[in-house]
Amino acid sequence: MHSKGRSSRRSYPVWDYHWAPKHLVDRASAGLARWVQVIGSIATNVDRYINACDYDLEGSVIGHTILQYACNGAHTKALRMKFSTMTERELRFAFQKLDSKTELPLVDAGKCRHELDWLYGINLSRLLTESALRQGRGYATLSTGRVQGPTLGFVVEREEEISCFVPVPFWTIEATIVHDDKIYSLEYEKDKITSKAEAKSVCDECKDVPLDVKAIESREIQQYPPYPFNLSSLQSEAYRHFGYSPARTLASAERLYLDALISYPRTSSQKLPPDIGYAEILGGIASYTAYQPLVAKLMTRAYLRPNNGPTNDPAHPAIFPTGESPKQPLSGGEAKLYDLISRRFMATFADSSLKTSSRMILTHNNHRFFLSGSRVIKMGWIEYYRPYTLDDARPLPDFRIGDRAKIQGIKTVEKFTQPPHRYNPSSLLKKMEDANIGTKATRAGIIDLLYARGYVREERMRASDLADKVTDTLSTYCPLIIDSSFTANLENLMQDIQNGTASRRGVLVEA
Repeated sequence: MHSKGRSSRRSYPVWDYHWAPKHLVDRASAGLARWVQVIGSIATNVDRYINACDYDLEGSVIGHTILQYACNGAHTKALRMKFSTMTERELRFAFQKLDSKTELPLVDAGKCRHELDWLYGINLSRLLTESALRQGRGYATLSTGRVQGPTLGFVVEREEEISCFVPVPFWTIEATIVHDDKIYSLEYEKDKITSKAEAKSVCDECKDVPLDVKAIESREIQQYPPYPFNLSSLQSEAYRHFGYSPARTLASAERLYLDALISYPRTSSQKLPPDIGYAEILGGIASYTAYQPLVAKLMTRAYLRPNNGPTNDPAHPAIFPTGESPKQPLSGGEAKLYDLISRRFMATFADSSLKTSSRMILTHNNHRFFLSGSRVIKMGWIEYYRPYTLDDARPLPDFRIGDRAKIQGIKTVEKFTQPPHRYNPSSLLKKMEDANIGTKATRAGIIDLLYARGYVREERMRASDLADKVTDTLSTYCPLIIDSSFTANLENLMQDIQNGTASRRGVLVEA
């Protein structure tokens, strides 16, 4: 997109725009002209046109735009090729099942997203830059937008909560007992005691006294297998286990996809349909020695049924390994991510795990202490998802009701209430998802942009002084742009365009 006519980079507002080839408006993209010429020359002598770009909002817009502007309006007669993996088998199948239905609502929704992002982004970013110049801060690239604005707002708001937080002291009781040469830590019935005198009184009364085992409670807990990965849950797990940022996870997943090793990663689905061929995929990943015994165990089941989640994506299924062998050994981030995806895939077909959760209640006079433990009865899916989950076995000592245990040590510990945690890239992405701002494909890039602009720093995202000033300026002159509900409403309207219940023009006028 480009503004009509000649426009200074500092002038605003800009309302008139048109779609233009990137090489005509961006000197850095001059090399694209040759590609457009090549596509155009090839397109003059063909019998039919096929859009084989990624089957999602962005891919549909890219394919539609190329067909329209480089292929002399061929977008009106092109066929659509839909696939979720780059395996030869699926590509051949997709080529045989070309779709002639128009995807104009999908394209309109994608174009509307670009237009809204451009209109809000270009005008408000120029406003911020001009504001900085007027205050004598020199030229700096400042930016905001209908997704970037509320996302930065989340970080700044959390920083304010932390700054305003006043810690309040409280005391806890730490006590231990010894049984069969093992030390066990007890929990006092009050996890927070607001009076130091009360905490000291508890310690004085329970020091060097026997505790009576009054009760032993036990219950079985069934844990269902995890849902198949969508992009959001994959990014969350990769951050938790490897420390990968959402953007790094997406980049690694896309490389695995292009190498035909996993399915399309930009999906919100938690469902694995039967037509992907569960048994064939398991047979393929069994080429890895580490997976062979796990696959062999799954293949003895009477049927293969994944524990599908509730979320569906009409374009693509959940993320799964294709079963194809890599052309060369995987290494680094791709190897770790492939292992995570493969083990998650296997775990979804396994049985539930079964644990016993137990709690022992020990008393002295009116004081109660708890000792908690757990034991795995049936591993189930945990066996397949190791090392990304723990069995968390904590056996209780061999006590019976009526037995006594002497406290070995007891003390008070002064603590303070803590402010809310700062966001990290993973938790901020989850916040964006919960607020319905951005898309599964764009959220990671928005977070990276906050770092690039100098708005946040450190792994635990600390808002900079610049972020405070930008947010203050936007709050004064354009509060809607940092209001997540405003952006979420636009997301819903664009979904309406995609569903055919709203028009692109109508949404642009309303916005």
